[in-house]
Amino acid sequence: MRHFLATFHKNDQRNHFCVVGYKWSDGRKQVWVHWREAPTVILWGGSRYPEYVHESLIMSNRHLELATDTVPTPNDINGSTYLVTEAWWRAVADDCRKHGEKYVIKPFKAPRPKAPDAE
Repeated sequence: MRHFLATFHKNDQRNHFCVVGYKWSDGRKQVWVHWREAPTVILWGGSRYPEYVHESLIMSNRHLELATDTVPTPNDINGSTYLVTEAWWRAVADDCRKHGEKYVIKPFKAPRPKAPDAE
C-alpha cells in the first residue's frame, strides 16, 4: 500500500485502507480494497510473481471511484463493462468497515528511485 501511495503521490497525507475478501459458492475468490480518501474500491488480484507483489495493487484494472464509476440504478449501467451501482459500491465499502482488515498509513517520504548502474 505504501508503494501504491508513493506511485500516485499521495504519501504526504494519512491514508485509510480496508481489505475484504469474498469466497463465492463456485470457489472463486475476490479481494477488494477500499481506499477511504479517494474514495475508491480496487479489485486486488495479487501476483504470482514475488518481484511484482508491490505493483499488484497499482496494476489492478478495476479502480472504481465513487464519484465517476457509479450510477444510481442497474439500468443506468446500460451495457458498460466498468460502471457499478452506487449501492453495490457502498456495500463493498460497508463490508470492509464491518468485516475487513484495516490499515492506516501515516505520511512518509517515498524513497528515491535508484540510479542505473554506471558501466
